[in-house]
Amino acid sequence: MRYTIAMNILTTGILATALLAMAPVGSAHHSPVAFNTQVTDFELKGVVEMVEMRNPHSVMRLRVASDDGKTTLWDIEFSSVNLLLRRGWDFDRIKVGDQVTCVGNPSATGQTEMYMWSIVLADGTEFAR
Repeated sequence: MRYTIAMNILTTGILATALLAMAPVGSAHHSPVAFNTQVTDFELKGVVEMVEMRNPHSVMRLRVASDDGKTTLWDIEFSSVNLLLRRGWDFDRIKVGDQVTCVGNPSATGQTEMYMWSIVLADGTEFAR
């Protein structure tokens, strides 16, 4: 009887730990429904504040200045490392402080977010998905 209770507690603990460990992974990958797929030519020009090439999606933070001089931080999401490498992206070419132009889908909810399809560097080099 004690063995059965101990095994049930141990099994429950292991299951709970496994579910908690997977929670961040599940929330990191989401549907493209968060982005307006009807708008494919949304363009942002700004300065790279942060960039991380990673799976399942790479991310970038872009500081965008408006005509009145105010700046807004935009969260940019784009493809996985594997896909970007197959498409010829040179990760060393995109650095914090670089002036870039990003083109893609804006947020469907009006947030300062976009899904990027291509990026043009200050020297005119373009990387596309």
